[in-house]
Amino acid sequence: MTDERSWIQTLEQGAFGETRADADAAAAPETLASVMAEVSRYLYLAEDASDACDRVLEACTEIVEGCSHAAVSLTSKGRVTTPAASDRTAEQLDELQHEMDEGPCLQAIRDDRNFSVPDLAGDPRWPRYGPEAARRGVRSMVACRLFIDSRTIGALNVFGPVVDAFDESDQDRIVVLAAHAAVAIDAARTRSGLQEAVRSRQVIGEAIGILKERYSISSDTAFERLTRASQHLNVKLRSIAEHLSREPEERDAG
Repeated sequence: MTDERSWIQTLEQGAFGETRADADAAAAPETLASVMAEVSRYLYLAEDASDACDRVLEACTEIVEGCSHAAVSLTSKGRVTTPAASDRTAEQLDELQHEMDEGPCLQAIRDDRNFSVPDLAGDPRWPRYGPEAARRGVRSMVACRLFIDSRTIGALNVFGPVVDAFDESDQDRIVVLAAHAAVAIDAARTRSGLQEAVRSRQVIGEAIGILKERYSISSDTAFERLTRASQHLNVKLRSIAEHLSREPEERDAG
């Protein structure tokens, strides 16, 4: 959030203080650009992937007028999960797709394309999911893939309460938001991975130091012993190192 006024206020007032309605009427392309520039700055502040997803959903519900619910689905190790949803309804709608193994979100990820569904209840592509979503008060949906280069990392799922809830302007905003979201989420994942790698190196370094001091051996020999223990016990090297580093604390506690 900005210090003195929220980014949402900025979106509503536009770049020069006009209302969003006035700006839309005067210069729609410029308004979309200014809106997404502010959203991009907001997403950049995300602390991690979870925070990035939450920020994407907050932005979506604010800038897409037809949106009543939204969710972010991500891929990891061949699985699709929904780490963030605007509310319980959005969460349940994504859970339904996983249970039924059908729906616009899964199709967007599998086919590497976007899907705009003006009437879920009457769409023959998802004969089970569509009617069930309609029974839960959702009639329209846009599933927009999140991708980096050619690599799909998930989908932004936007739900509407009426048939044809999303006009062309809404769909443009969803597509551009998804592009910014993919970059923000992927960057957050990368940062988290790098931070985790640094922590792992620190823990392993501490364990090597303990073995060197305890057995008067070289760093290479200490690392070899840790590696052999990891392979023999079928336990990650970092876990072995953490256990070794905790031994002095555990002895002191005992």
